[in-house]
Amino acid sequence: MLEKKMALRNALDHIISVSELGRGKASKVIQNVESNKEQYIVVKNNKPQAIIMSIEEYSDLQRLREEYELLKLATQRVAESNEADYSTIDEVMKEFGIDEEELDNSLKKQVLVE
Repeated sequence: MLEKKMALRNALDHIISVSELGRGKASKVIQNVESNKEQYIVVKNNKPQAIIMSIEEYSDLQRLREEYELLKLATQRVAESNEADYSTIDEVMKEFGIDEEELDNSLKKQVLVE
């Protein structure tokens, strides 16, 4: 029960009104966001309007969103495809005129470069 009260108190401490930001609290909020990775909910007329978070967290969320969209697209494509749509590695190598020895040598060179 105590943990729930602490979590609620913490959440309430991270809600800030637009007017408070305008009265000089913006600098302190931004400092907390930068140094402690805290997040704030900005309310206007008692309604949540925005979130203040660090650039790092925002970038992570954007990356995750993009990866999620790519995963959805890949899943959809796999579901809509059939085996006739695929080529074996041997077919691809033959089409491009690559033999196994050439592929092995290329991979060895790549490993040495890295």
